[in-house]
Amino acid sequence: MDTSSQSSDFGGRERRAHPRANLDLDVNIGRENMPVLPVTALNLSASGIYCVSRKSLGELSRVDLLLKIDAEHETTARAVVIREEQLADGNYGIGLFFTSISDESRALIAETVARALDRAGS
Repeated sequence: MDTSSQSSDFGGRERRAHPRANLDLDVNIGRENMPVLPVTALNLSASGIYCVSRKSLGELSRVDLLLKIDAEHETTARAVVIREEQLADGNYGIGLFFTSISDESRALIAETVARALDRAGS
């Protein structure tokens, strides 16, 4: 899926507080009374994540996340669904905002995003 059309560019100015990089990450979503749902993250920032899921979660749902940053690093966070859209293939595009994440985890994500953006700019 091409996420380049999902730009937050507003009059030539990025409105997001944290840079966002297109990354392909494995993420597990947990929610009360629901089995763990594996999803694929398409982009990531220190404030949230956009992923594709085979199931709807419902806007404003609160979820627990396990993000597999790379082979050596995993991190957890709590998040809320701030956007959900059904995609042409029947899956769901889900935007999640981190509501509870450790400073260490946020820093790890910020470093990961910065490295991905540096590689993309090279």
